[in-house]
Amino acid sequence: MAEWADAAAMYAEHVKETTGLPVFTLGSSLGVAAAFSALYSDATTGGILMGSPAVPGGAAISQAAPVWKSEQVQAMLNMVGRAARLDCGILFNFDEDYGYAGAGEQKRLDPWNTWSYDLSSWATLFTHEPRVPVSENAKPILVACGEKDPSFSPEVMKMVADGIAGPVEFYCLEGGKHQLMLFHTEAFSAKVDEWVKQHI
Repeated sequence: MAEWADAAAMYAEHVKETTGLPVFTLGSSLGVAAAFSALYSDATTGGILMGSPAVPGGAAISQAAPVWKSEQVQAMLNMVGRAARLDCGILFNFDEDYGYAGAGEQKRLDPWNTWSYDLSSWATLFTHEPRVPVSENAKPILVACGEKDPSFSPEVMKMVADGIAGPVEFYCLEGGKHQLMLFHTEAFSAKVDEWVKQHI
């Protein structure tokens, strides 16, 4: 998780140095974790967190963290190393999670999608402590979700927004599903455009 967050921060720094423009991180689904964690960088102006409560240090992740941090689980991870793997095609039912029949098949057409996580890496989603905790955030954040997201309800996502300090806006797209960028591109893009312009 730390490597993912640092990679996002370095990319933001490159864009900032190259263009001089404001940089906003955008995390979709599990990418929310990296998008929030990269906000420590001075190159980032703010972040958009879409469709997932996977904010390190946030309420949802904190509830599961003690198990992953326990001596027993850490001992098991040290024993198996990176050999134990999670199969994303089994772990997630994309047709159900995305609320769209054929979503899993469609995702397999993209060669850049991740289909396997080693268990040690997956554990860091729950054990990572961002450089700027949720209680100390001062950057603008847009927490976005779909009204009909079958994975994470608007109530869950509102809890995520309420748990982050600083100027945070909660946005729920009426009729929206899990992947606003894929299935509600125009409406989501318009909202992001409007919100970003308020913070530059």
